[in-house]
Amino acid sequence: MLQTKGQETRSHILLESRRLFTLQGFQNTSISTIIAATGVKKGNLYYHFPSKEELGLAVLLDARDEFFTILEHSFVGDRMVPRILHSCNAIKGLIQQGDFVAGCLFGNTALEMTDANSRFGQIIREVFSHWIELIEQELQLEADLTAVDPPLSTESLAIAIVALLEGGIMLARVYQDGKNLEVCITAIHGLLIPLS
Repeated sequence: MLQTKGQETRSHILLESRRLFTLQGFQNTSISTIIAATGVKKGNLYYHFPSKEELGLAVLLDARDEFFTILEHSFVGDRMVPRILHSCNAIKGLIQQGDFVAGCLFGNTALEMTDANSRFGQIIREVFSHWIELIEQELQLEADLTAVDPPLSTESLAIAIVALLEGGIMLARVYQDGKNLEVCITAIHGLLIPLS
């Protein structure tokens, strides 16, 4: 579907703002920086987004919807282990697009804004809750199929997997390479093998 000029401008603002918020954080990104990066006039920016907070929320919602689509299509394979590992590697691919220097918009924003803004916090909780839920479904299907009792509940394992990935993403940003993220994905593999 073709976008109107106004829709194109809005999409452009969202994309550039997401890049800036991921790299610099919400608080450290000024409206003037967004205007310079997008090339739009201040009035045009405020036409689409009446405040910086509304822009930040729109960026998070747009990123959330995109992430959910990617996530839901990332579980590829005929059994639980390859399906979850494929999903982990799909997320690694997203982080690699930023050369490992930006990190995860949701993880970054969780640290910066969850306590400061309840609306931001609500979206972040939705993202992590849905991510954990999808992994838990994969684990539960495997447990039902194999009748193997996991050492932890499927919910606890799903939380551990997301935490390992987010920790790996943070370390990738710290060291600006993917080695530690790879280690975390290998550790996830190790957690899953006894259950398959």
